[in-house]
Amino acid sequence: MRTLAIVCCALLLAGCVSISNPFVRMKPDYAAVPEEALRTAARAMEVAVQEGRRDATIADQDGLVVNTPEIMQAMRTRAARYELLAAFMNTGHAWEQRSGLVSILRTKDYKKATTRQQRDRHALSVMSENTDRWIIYEGLLEANNLPPRALSAVQAIFFEARRDVLRTGWKYEDEHGNPATK
Repeated sequence: MRTLAIVCCALLLAGCVSISNPFVRMKPDYAAVPEEALRTAARAMEVAVQEGRRDATIADQDGLVVNTPEIMQAMRTRAARYELLAAFMNTGHAWEQRSGLVSILRTKDYKKATTRQQRDRHALSVMSENTDRWIIYEGLLEANNLPPRALSAVQAIFFEARRDVLRTGWKYEDEHGNPATK
């Protein structure tokens, strides 16, 4: 019984450790995707999200299937959440990562400037945003029968589209992995 308790505690503690996913950091394989069509679709989606267009529909692009119920719902949910995420990005405690996800910059300043409840709300907002982004990325792979190796290119293209429409003063990950400000 004691061994079981120790194993459970070890698993719980291991679950709290941040382990990077090696597949997220792979060099993008643009040969595996219809690059221009994907760039056009990604830009249209990110503009619709930024404009808060909850009723937006993005048309398929040059053979690239974009308009699926799952992808459109994830985009619309992101649009509905945009002002909440924008308010958090305005604080300088969040950034866009090259992996195509948004992340909290967990610094001493962040901890000093926020309450536990605020940090919990920020974490929930970021997790929800990233879940919808994954739905879009994986939905594009599935809808277009793209190989798994195309995921890094999809993420990179969406990161670039999002970085292009970032508001002034917002942070993003530069090519060296450091926070940069637009």
